[in-house]
Amino acid sequence: MKLEEMNWMEFRDLVPKKINTVLLPVGTIEAHGVTNLGTDVTIPLFICEKIADQLKAIIAPPVYYGITRSLFAYPGSLTVSSATFESYVTEIMLSLADKNLSRIVVINGHGGHFDELKNAAMRVHREKKTKIAIIHWWVLCEELTKQYFGETGGHGALDENAAILAIDNKLVKKEKYTKDMVSLHKDGTYFVPCPGTIVIYKENEGYPEFDQKKAKAYMEMVIAKIKDEILDLFKRWEKFTDR
Repeated sequence: MKLEEMNWMEFRDLVPKKINTVLLPVGTIEAHGVTNLGTDVTIPLFICEKIADQLKAIIAPPVYYGITRSLFAYPGSLTVSSATFESYVTEIMLSLADKNLSRIVVINGHGGHFDELKNAAMRVHREKKTKIAIIHWWVLCEELTKQYFGETGGHGALDENAAILAIDNKLVKKEKYTKDMVSLHKDGTYFVPCPGTIVIYKENEGYPEFDQKKAKAYMEMVIAKIKDEILDLFKRWEKFTDR
């Protein structure tokens, strides 16, 4: 159930009588190797669509505009300021809370606004007593990625490329891929602009693969892990905070 596709009467009849949980996909628009500029939203939205029914949740419209930093110089990359993003996301959460959605789960696809999402969650929780979870999908699934592929992922790299390949292979332009797109991010270094639109964090690990069957199996595991983690969180919330 997508919020923007419901009418006000349907919403009234569901919230909060039958549903009190909303999923909010969040990302940014930026260069990602040979996948789409909206990769950081495409993946969270897909995850939300796959887990919403089992979580008995509504999906809120995605936040497409985030904080793009070292990849802003590349064609098509867009950004907003830190203050604007934090304020905007905070007000979205406050609005959702005002509509009696007492549990907000943010599925985040972008690493450039960790602090802002945390700050927004803390403010909304304090003001509205809303329970809020922030899920950075690729971080939560880092060990899963290592176990499945035998190596780590990265930006526009193995894990994100596999996710988009599984979601819609038309968004992956394999024919445009060259290894010189890949930049190794070493501890103790920072570059603006980043010297490549695919970023890996361990030498010789994280290069994109283009096996769609393998990619789909990976995403099934990712979705199952995220769903299970959230369901376990809900149980713990009910046990320890709903008193």
